[in-house]
Amino acid sequence: MLERLDTVDWTAVHHAYGPATRTPDVLRALLDDDPEQRQQARRQLYATLLDDSLRNYATTAAAPFLVELVVDARTPDRAQVLDILTCSVAGTLSIASPPVLDDGGPDVHPILRDIYRAAEAAVPACLQLVGSSDERLCVAAIYFLATMWRRADEIVPALHARLSRSPAPVVRGILAFALGHLRPDDPALSQLHAADPDPAVRVIAAVGLLRGADGPSEPALSTLIAALAGPDAVPGLERLPCVEMGVADLGRVLCDLPKGHVARALPTLCAALRRTDGFAVLGLVEPLLYIAFDGDTPPEANTLTSAQRQALTAMLDNPSLWQLGDGHFLLRDYHLPTTRSAMAALLRAPES
Repeated sequence: MLERLDTVDWTAVHHAYGPATRTPDVLRALLDDDPEQRQQARRQLYATLLDDSLRNYATTAAAPFLVELVVDARTPDRAQVLDILTCSVAGTLSIASPPVLDDGGPDVHPILRDIYRAAEAAVPACLQLVGSSDERLCVAAIYFLATMWRRADEIVPALHARLSRSPAPVVRGILAFALGHLRPDDPALSQLHAADPDPAVRVIAAVGLLRGADGPSEPALSTLIAALAGPDAVPGLERLPCVEMGVADLGRVLCDLPKGHVARALPTLCAALRRTDGFAVLGLVEPLLYIAFDGDTPPEANTLTSAQRQALTAMLDNPSLWQLGDGHFLLRDYHLPTTRSAMAALLRAPES
């Protein structure tokens, strides 16, 4: 394997930190006999080729070799290598990702287009892996196939076939995710939402249904809001690669839906924000701002609606928000106070 690595002029290719001269050695280390060396190689690839999930020219150059490793059954840690390929294609791919991502079309950036086209060569092997008895490998394959929108007609039947075999909940969950990205109007997705015994599977299916061609499904929206109301009551979400930050991912889904449909989620988002800390708060602040404000004009204290006041009070009461730089930019985009004291002044409320 990887015999053609040296045919690439790696000195002319750059990654996040400069010339990619060490990248071929790091790719070869994915085949090392030492598991620790392989793990270190994967970490280096994420750092250089996928820094903050941003792709670069070295990511493009490495993609065909990642495909070569993925399609060969002799590759150790094959599922983990497949995850690198998936991230190369789609960046961060979660339930909160937009319904349309970059693919192999002519109008996308050449880096993303070339990665997608290279990765398409892994589709036949991954279709076979959908039926694998190795659960980790099966999940990784389905997760990758969710990025291959141009091949949906051949992928969806394989997903149906796997679903018919009554797989484990984590496999049903990733199947629901893939169907939601590839074919959100698929009857199998509606069935998973309506009748699956696992709450995590029902939530993932609900997210897919919210992106259907006929507009957001009200029952699916109710499922999502219920999950936001009590995320601890949805065990299993953390086992899925399409869920990175739990409640934050669920909240961000609402930002892709029409405001009129999601306004009823505001009280639930406020309650969830009060019990959330760390970076996850951003995934709740984003939909709160989206629902409550238009972002066109700075609000004044005497013109705040009850919904706006409720949302801003929940933000004021969350100490984590005021320690995050990203929170500053979110609030600034809506012409809102970017310090806790200024927010308290707008609300005419004491700082907590």
